[in-house]
Amino acid sequence: MDPASVQANRAAQAEELEALRYIYGEDIVVHEHEHFCEISVYPSEEESGGLAVKLGVYFPDEYPSHSEPTFEAEAAWLSEQDRDKVVSGFHELYSSSDGEVIVFKWIEWMKEQHWLWNCEKRTALAASTKETVNDSGESATAAAQLFQPFEKPEDVPAELNVEELDKLHGIIHGCPFTEKKSTFQAHLAPVHSADEVETVMEALLRNRKISGATHNIMAFRIVLPDKNTVLQDYDDDGETAAGNRLLHLLQIVGAIDVVVVVSRWFGGILLGPDRFKHINNAARSLLESGGYIRDSRKNSNTCSSSKKGKAR
Repeated sequence: MDPASVQANRAAQAEELEALRYIYGEDIVVHEHEHFCEISVYPSEEESGGLAVKLGVYFPDEYPSHSEPTFEAEAAWLSEQDRDKVVSGFHELYSSSDGEVIVFKWIEWMKEQHWLWNCEKRTALAASTKETVNDSGESATAAAQLFQPFEKPEDVPAELNVEELDKLHGIIHGCPFTEKKSTFQAHLAPVHSADEVETVMEALLRNRKISGATHNIMAFRIVLPDKNTVLQDYDDDGETAAGNRLLHLLQIVGAIDVVVVVSRWFGGILLGPDRFKHINNAARSLLESGGYIRDSRKNSNTCSSSKKGKAR
C-alpha cells in the first residue's frame, strides 16, 4: 500500500479512536503507538452482572480502506458456536461498510445480540471454568476454547501414556514462558503427510495441560517430492492471524517436514500485537534447537491447502 493511503487510513483510525473514547469513556483503553485498543463490551440490557466481553482490536495499515481490523475477544462463557457467530457478524458488517471505520458498529452489534448474553448459558459456562496453574506458579483462569479444529479426546488410552505418545511421534516441547500472565509454549514433531499432522495433533491434545490451553496455534510444511512442491497449512485456533504468521515463519526459515504448535494460556490481560511476537519467538527457538532452520531459498516452490484460520 502506498504511503499516502496508509497516512489516510491512520488519520481515519485516529478520528475513530477519539470518537470511541468519547462514547465509551472508561470502558476503552487506547494504545495509540501500537495502533491497538481494548474495549469492555457489555449488553445493551442490564443483565451481565458486571461481566463483559474483552474485545481487543488491532488496526493494520490497510484499515479501513482495504481490510478490517484484526481482533481478539475473551470471555469465559463464549462457546464455539457463539464465537463463530461473532466472527461472521463482524465480517458481514465490514463487507457492507464500503471501506468506512467499523469498530463502533461491531461493539453496538455485539451489545444487541441476545444469544451472546443469554444469562442461563453464560452462568453455566462461567461456573464450569476451572482454575489452572501455569509453569511459573501463577494462577490463571482457563478461558473457553474459541473453536476446536481437532477433536479433543476425553481420556488417555490405557495402553499409551502422554510420554509414550511423545516418544512414538517424535514430539518435543519447548520451555514455557509467561508474559503479562499469558503463558506460551511451543511443540513440534516431524511429519510427512497431512494424516500424520492430524495424528500428532491428537497426541498433543491427549495432554490435558495442552488441551486446556486457550489457543493451540498450528502450522506445518511438508515436502511432496513427486510433485516438486511443499504442502502447507495453518490453524489459528481462534488467535486471529497467528496461524498465518506462524506459517510465514516456517517459510522464511526454510523449515520442512515439520508441524509446529504454540500453546497460549490466556491470563486475563490482552497483549495486542505483542502476542504474535511471543508466539513466533517460542516457535523459532524450538525450531532452532530441533535443527529445522535452514536456507529458505531451497524451498520456495510451495502450494497451500485451504486455510483454517478465523478472524476474531
